[in-house]
Amino acid sequence: MNRKWGKIVLYQGVILAGGHSKRFGSPKAFAEKDGFPFYTYSIKALEKHCQSLVLVTNPHLKKQFDQAITKQSINIVNDEPEFRGQGPLSGIYTAMKNFPAEWYFVSPIDVPFISAKVYELLLDHVSNKYDVIVPIVKEKLQPLLAIYHHSLQGAIKRSLQMQQNSLQEFLVNKKIKYVFIECDQFFININNQEDYRTYIQG
Repeated sequence: MNRKWGKIVLYQGVILAGGHSKRFGSPKAFAEKDGFPFYTYSIKALEKHCQSLVLVTNPHLKKQFDQAITKQSINIVNDEPEFRGQGPLSGIYTAMKNFPAEWYFVSPIDVPFISAKVYELLLDHVSNKYDVIVPIVKEKLQPLLAIYHHSLQGAIKRSLQMQQNSLQEFLVNKKIKYVFIECDQFFININNQEDYRTYIQG
């Protein structure tokens, strides 16, 4: 059960769907696994822990998402125009600016094996001592499936204004809690058609 932080949602889900899927050749969000579009797996993983969800996309895809997603609990918005096209940081900033919350649970749309279990493991470590709760899988950071504190909004905006769009570079010198997760299947991301054939059709 989600809680409220005053009038502000405590846990806000953020689905990052602003990419153009150039390597995949078509919008990855609408590629299917077991008959369901990829984005639905991100929604399912987040909605167990978050009362409010926002899907941040781009103008080319927003109409398609508006038609496909009928749940009133899921907001669909474009990236902030000022930072449109600047990657995941732009999507996280857009959510923080428009949907006040204490913590932001982030997921991309190209991880169709994602599970609510991942966020359950991260949630155990949420504390105001940290800026970000980030999983590590086989020695690899997974900042696109992490939990971000609202206090980072200003720092994210400054990075975007300076065209410093790397999420990993942004995390340098932040107060991070690393959570080691053994199961790497949750984090398989589908970048291209070869990945799709290997992990989905195979």
